[in-house]
This record gives sequence, C-alpha cells and structure tokens, in this order.
Amino acid sequence: MNTLAGGAEGTGVFAVVGGTLIDGNGGTPRPETVVLMENGRFSAVGRRGEVAIPPGATVIDASGQFVLPGLMNGNVHLLDAIMMMGKGGAEYLARFEGRLHEVIEEASQLSLRGGCTTVFDTWNALVPVLNARDRINAGQAQGARIFAAGNIVGMGGPFSADYSMQSRQVISKTFADRMDTLFDAGVGRILSTLPPEEVRPIIRDYIAQGLDMLKVAISDHLVVTLGWQSPYLCFSERVLRVIAEEVRRAGIPLVSHTLSVESLNIAVDLECDVMIHATITSLQPIPEDLLLRMAKGRGWSEIQPTTHGYQCHLDATNHPWAGYAGGAHEENTVRLIAAGAPIILGTDAGCTDPDILHDLPPEEIEDRPWTIGTDHLVWMRAMVEKGMTPMNAILSSTREVARAYGMVKDYGTVEAGKVADLIVVKRDPLADIARMSELAVVIKDGIPVDFEKLPTQRLVTKYPRGEDFERR
Repeated sequence: MNTLAGGAEGTGVFAVVGGTLIDGNGGTPRPETVVLMENGRFSAVGRRGEVAIPPGATVIDASGQFVLPGLMNGNVHLLDAIMMMGKGGAEYLARFEGRLHEVIEEASQLSLRGGCTTVFDTWNALVPVLNARDRINAGQAQGARIFAAGNIVGMGGPFSADYSMQSRQVISKTFADRMDTLFDAGVGRILSTLPPEEVRPIIRDYIAQGLDMLKVAISDHLVVTLGWQSPYLCFSERVLRVIAEEVRRAGIPLVSHTLSVESLNIAVDLECDVMIHATITSLQPIPEDLLLRMAKGRGWSEIQPTTHGYQCHLDATNHPWAGYAGGAHEENTVRLIAAGAPIILGTDAGCTDPDILHDLPPEEIEDRPWTIGTDHLVWMRAMVEKGMTPMNAILSSTREVARAYGMVKDYGTVEAGKVADLIVVKRDPLADIARMSELAVVIKDGIPVDFEKLPTQRLVTKYPRGEDFERR
C-alpha cells in the first residue's frame, strides 16, 4: 500500500495525489490528478496544482498509478447460491446456522478486498442479509456496501425444487423446512397460485421490510432439476403487472430473473431496470428484434461470462455447467456487446466453502466465475475476450451499475459531491484489463481500507478445519 503522508487522525481529509484518473465517465484519462475527500465524499477533483490540499490532510501518493471509482458488482449472492444448487449447500447452512449474517459480512469483506466497494445481493435469506447490510452501514462491521433484494419473488428456498430438493433425502425435514422458510420469506412459490388482488398486498408488505430492490422470477429456476432447456413462466402477465406497479410505487429498482427468450421478452416489456443473466436463454439465440430492443431500451443487461479457457474445460469434460455461458449463451453475449447494449457486471458469486473448492480440479479453480473476491476480475477479462473494450469493461463495473440501479447521483464515478469510493491500481488497466487485480489502494466512504487484512474474522474461510482432531 502506498505511504500515507500526514496524520490520518488529523483533519479527516484525504488526498490521492499524482495518479492518472479514469473517472468512470469514459473520457480520456487525466494524468497528475488530485482527488480530495472529506466527510465521506469527494470534495474536489482536478489537476495537480489546481486543487489545493488543506493543511493536515492525509496524502496518498499515487504517482505512476491509476485511480478509478470503487467497483460495483450488480449481482452477487453472498451466501453462495451456486452451492445451494448442488453439493455443499446443506452442510454450509447447517454449519453456519445462526451466524449467516456473519458469513454475509465475510463475503462482503472478500469483495471489498478485491476492490468492490458496493455489491447488489439479488437473492439471499432476507433477515440475515438485511442484518449484515445494516451492521456495515452503521460501522459495526467492515465490508462492501450491500444493497439487498432478499428472496426472488416466486422462488422457494434452498431445499425446494428451485435449488436442491434432492438434499431433502439426506437431511431432516425439520431443518430443511426451517431453511426454506427463512429464505422464502413469504414470497415464494405460493404467489404463483394467487390472483393479482391477493399478490398486491403481499408484495407491498414485503417491500416495506426494507428492500433496496425487488427481484421477480419471470421464469422458474428448475435448471438443476430439469436442465437448461425446460423453463416455465412463473406468473401471468396480470400478476407481473401488479408486482411491477408496486415496485414502481415504492420507488425501488425492478430486477428480473429469466432463463428463456420469452421470459426475457416479458422483462423488456415490463421495462425492468436490471435483467439478470439476460444472455442465458435455454441455449436459444436471442432473436434480432429482441436484441435491438435490449440495446435501445431503458434496462441494463447483467451478463455472466466465462473466460475462453474455463469454457473450454467445461465443454471438454461435458460439465453440467457447460451451458451456463457457452454455446448460444456466449453468442448472445458477443452480439449484445457488438450492439452496444447497456451491460453491467454481475457474477452470482458468493462465499464458497473451502471444502467444495478443495474437491475441484485445478482447471475449475482458476478463472472460476463464482468465487467472491476474484469474480469481478474474471468477468472483466472474459468480457474483453468477447469484444468489450477495457474502458467499457470498467464503465460496466462502475457507472453503469450505478445508473442501472438508479444510484448514479451518489456512486459510480469520481466526481465532486459523490460518495468517496475509489481504488488505485499499479499499472494501466486500459492497456491490459488483467491489471485490475494489481490493487495498491482501496478507499470506501473516504477512508482507506487495509484491504490486505480482510476478512477481519475468518469463519467460512478459516481452513483447514482440524479442531476435532486435536487433543485438549
């Protein structure tokens, strides 16, 4: 980390000096800049010599390095959703039951360690994720800033058909029901059986619990049970309109889950703000007319790519996840990039249990797109491989996420008046996007983060777990 000059306990003013600024607006990088931060916001941004540094300010020397906005991940599941769909989910929830908010905090710290200052958790257990969000906001815990949706409206819990119903064969019904109730939060599959007039008050009450956005399952999540080519629509259009009306009334973003061309078309019709994994369409190409509507529409496509090397491994081994971002789904991604569609970073990543990672072959560890903390770096490299420019990869990981979620007034760029989140990388990421991993400084809310010491308390990532093998 760069040397800090001046006293951090002095004025509470910080200045990042001498770096080349990539401010998140897409313009030409500005060399020899001064970024001044006070009371958690950027107070001045300009060339060295044009911005006066107050006496007693803490100066961070960024000479020869590159200054960018703090990264924003538009789709994570800090309790690892990938494990919930297969191996590891049951033992994970059982091992950490009662401490799930701590797991979420640890995951957010791993994301912050990698330079993500803000994450949008679009599926999680509602109460634990809100508890973690509020603790971080109150300064009671460190971590990336969390915006939370809780459950995906219309989906069941981790031991329902939407995730891993097969786990119920080897765990107690009592535990499975308790976990499903925790995640379901009253807005699960039962809503698909109700008429619009009964759905409306349920959605209104759910939003009132403190959601930052609402995510609705336009199509189901039976991919584990039925494979990539068996999506079903979850709601009638009448019910979807009611849900959308309540979300708009509350003034929060509307986020969609889709797994088919038809459900994606409905998401575009509803003018969803964010369309999660928009390129996953049951291995069918997105029709050209729909793709053009996505490119010109008001919503942002969240895309989940794999690197070429990782996809080659999945294809060569006939891996169950080969269809995730390969074949027609990869073609959809390439076409959306070429069309100039609004795209944001999103990864589905969470805090994976090390036992699960230990079981994987080396080819599935490197460039794994769902490992929190490195997921966003894999995303950027994969998107550049598929035709996105390094600058657009950075914009899709900063300003565009803030725009998609209606938060660009406060986040996403380095400009006076905005929340002071930024990172410093050692070498030019526009020359090689892989250099985004070369972090020198992470600042959140105007305060430098000792990111190399994160997570502050290892719960999931404490490994190996050998306490029971030791005599006391």
